[in-house]
Amino acid sequence: MQRGFATRYFPWLVLIPALVWFILFVAYPFGYSIVSSFFLWFVQNPASSKFVGLKNYFDIFKDPRFITALRNTLLYALLKTGLVVFIGVLLAKTLFAIKFGSRGYMFSIFLPSLCSAVAIGLFFTYLYQPQFGLFNALLSKIGFSRQGFLNNPQQAIYCVIFTEVWQALGFSTLIFLTGLNTIPDVFYEAAQIDGASAFVTFWKIIFPLARRVFLFITAITAISAFQAFDLVFVMTLSGGGTGGSSGGPGYSSYTMALQVYNDGILRSQTGIASAIAIMLFIIIGVLTLLQLKILKPEWEY
Repeated sequence: MQRGFATRYFPWLVLIPALVWFILFVAYPFGYSIVSSFFLWFVQNPASSKFVGLKNYFDIFKDPRFITALRNTLLYALLKTGLVVFIGVLLAKTLFAIKFGSRGYMFSIFLPSLCSAVAIGLFFTYLYQPQFGLFNALLSKIGFSRQGFLNNPQQAIYCVIFTEVWQALGFSTLIFLTGLNTIPDVFYEAAQIDGASAFVTFWKIIFPLARRVFLFITAITAISAFQAFDLVFVMTLSGGGTGGSSGGPGYSSYTMALQVYNDGILRSQTGIASAIAIMLFIIIGVLTLLQLKILKPEWEY
């Protein structure tokens, strides 16, 4: 009797801490955000909040800040995902071909992924510094003019994207390299015997057989890119009407996650911030489903 009771209820007892954590820090905040997005929410006195229906959602699409943030976020996700996948595959292929010292190279590539985003952001902020930064010093040495980088509205967001790509490359390279190692050697040998080029080998063998790896890296990279906040917050300038937080110069590097912070925390516009967060969730969900559909593996080996 006791053994049957333990067998039946012990798994649930083990799950209780995880369930409590999920309810308190995931389910409840998510439900709270959905509800508050339909209200003109008063943080000091929530009981006096007024139901406004979809007005917050209509208002954010009338806000030029949101349109800029949406455009920047899409650009951020497109460039980061594309570069991380493309460069990650190239590095993985290179390391796969290297038999001696590949672990040391992999460690050096993976090391930035272990570092704090805040530390990396501060480090690259000094590298991008217009007056005494390393990048401008190198440009001057080879005869190019100094650049504004983070102080230039046309360059700021690309500087942040480059920094995040540099940080994320280690993880993607490691996963791609692991995927390459799971493909049986017989496929590579057959391609070599048939005289297949590197591109044909990749397109006809590596990509189909490692499709789940591509799906995983593409999905998590795109999701993290849409949630871009920490590096933008640390590296970019404030002012220009952004609400006292980063995203500058002006709104040149403003993202949706940063606007959620500005409107929800700095301006106490909880309803507007919640509506933006829900829109971001919907965009991420739809694009993730598309990735699952497009990159779904067609066959096993």
